[in-house]
Formats: sequence, structure tokens, C-alpha cells
Amino acid sequence: MKKQVATESKRLSLADFAFKDKHAAGVKMPILLPSGADSGETLTVRGPECDESVVANRIYTRALFTLEDELAGLKADAEARNNWFEYNIAKEDKTKNLNMAFISDVVTGWSLEEQFSRENLVNLLEQFPALMDQVSAFHAKLRDGLEAK
Repeated sequence: MKKQVATESKRLSLADFAFKDKHAAGVKMPILLPSGADSGETLTVRGPECDESVVANRIYTRALFTLEDELAGLKADAEARNNWFEYNIAKEDKTKNLNMAFISDVVTGWSLEEQFSRENLVNLLEQFPALMDQVSAFHAKLRDGLEAK
């Protein structure tokens, strides 16, 4: 029997490491309907390694810390009264605005009939708030995929 000689694996090139460029170009994310069915439409979402996503993530994180500081008094009051209603509403309202801003920074396009614009994206997110969770989860999955490599 003849021994098989191991073939040399293909060498990588500089382009194989162009993560920033690939992430800046974005990835198509399917838009799921409330039922969970695929709508057939997509959003283009920047990956977490491009400069724009890094900046957006830093702004979001800093804003969350600031929000926690702003709500500290309301949180202490909620703990003392064991009534979280006002605190939860205030946090939800302010977090929604932060999420909207973050998503507006990382979504760069779509397949919808209307022309993509930040204003149209905000309108879509206001009309379909569950889409914010879809984008956030998709972006986190992209980030987790980087950590696995």
C-alpha cells in the first residue's frame, strides 16, 4: 500500500484577517415576525469589530452606567418601599432610548421597499419594538462568535 502524503494546508493571507472591514460591511439579519416566522426581509447589521460598532458599544455602556447613577435615588426608594413600579418604568423608558440609539448606529441598511434612513429605522423600531431585541441578540451572537475563535 502506498502512503498518502499530507498536503500542505493553504496559507492565510492578510485579507483573511480583515475583520474590521468585514464587520463594517455588515451581515444580513433576517427580520422575524412576532410569530417567529421569517418575514423574508433583512437588516444589515455591522459586526462588533468595526470602529463604528466599538464606538457605539462604548457610548451605550457609558450611558448605562450614567443611567444607573441617575436612577440610584429611585432605586433606593423602591427598595425601601418594596415597590419597584416607578423605578422599572423609568429604567425601561430610558433604556429603550439607549437601545434605539445603539441599534441606529449598528444597522446600516435593509431590504424593505422604503429607502433606508435612520429616521425610517427609528419609525420601524417604534412600530415593531421586538425588533430591538432581535438586533441586540444578533449583534451579541456575532460578538460571541468572535470570542469562540
